[in-house]
Amino acid sequence: MALEAGTAAVRAVRAAAETPAFADNRNDLRRARRDFLVALEPVRGSVYAYCRSLTPTVWDAEDLLQETLTKALAEASQRHEPILNTEAWLVRIATNTWIDSLRRSSRAVLEWSDSAPELPDETAPDPLANLDVESALRQLLHLLPPRERACVVLKDVFSYSLAEIAGMLETTPGAVKSALHRGRATLQAARSGSGMGASSSAHPGTETGAVPPADHARLLRRLAVAFNAYDIDAMVDLFLAGGRSEVIGNVSETGHEQIRTGSMSHTFGADAAELYQATVHHFGGEDIILLWERPKETPEAPGVVADVLRVRAAHGAPLIAELKWYFFCPEVLAEVAGGLDLPFKTNGVSYF
Repeated sequence: MALEAGTAAVRAVRAAAETPAFADNRNDLRRARRDFLVALEPVRGSVYAYCRSLTPTVWDAEDLLQETLTKALAEASQRHEPILNTEAWLVRIATNTWIDSLRRSSRAVLEWSDSAPELPDETAPDPLANLDVESALRQLLHLLPPRERACVVLKDVFSYSLAEIAGMLETTPGAVKSALHRGRATLQAARSGSGMGASSSAHPGTETGAVPPADHARLLRRLAVAFNAYDIDAMVDLFLAGGRSEVIGNVSETGHEQIRTGSMSHTFGADAAELYQATVHHFGGEDIILLWERPKETPEAPGVVADVLRVRAAHGAPLIAELKWYFFCPEVLAEVAGGLDLPFKTNGVSYF
């Protein structure tokens, strides 16, 4: 009986999802999410920078940011009291999300401790003062356990007070001070050449698929050729039957028909407002596709990078299991195109 009831409930949900009322509600949800993302734009860059300091790659940072925003939207919809400090609220969600991901990956998470020898004064000289920020962040990534990493980033990079950090991380100022002491000591030891190795807490990068790099590069080149020929059929044929195409933070499509009528037709169809050209580049240890945009009215104009695409190949087949478009990820566009010394444009954070 329980199984029958559960099956009936699933049928009811599916039926409701096919009604015009549900479609209207879905559009309302999209508009609400768009308004939420737009409202957060003033602090989005700093929250992304925090996520980037915790993660080894630009892709992992964007994943963490997107999961943070999704959780924030759900939490905001259930709160009675106003959110007084939006950035601190998002940092807390990002930190908890990141630590949870490490815990799921069976990596040790340092527990808070209020005790530490010779606690430094809050106004003590910053051991990172003579390091450029990028170098400091890379050291943080490799050397510090999660709690220490979060505390040192928030204090020494973003200049929050101990009390503010304690509020964000749901702990005490004493515990934050202890974590700062340990983290700074680790960084100072590394800087003096003590030969400390990478921490086992480092988060792994995102995999591009279970195919050899040469096969992955060949698959990307085939997709770029299809893009440049504006051959939507050839684009779709490169996907698994159940393959996915995701415009990060906005649209997710599954299967050939959704991909054909969705992202591919929107970008490469006859009604598209811009012209696009695809090029393959190597960035961060993997091959990616960049889409260069030019207006149709002036096709001779120099293009700018308007999108970054990543492909995850299928297991054991030269086909696309997942394609990710970073069109609405301004920080990713800036880091990737800037890192390749290419001109680029950003596109806001939402379609709708």
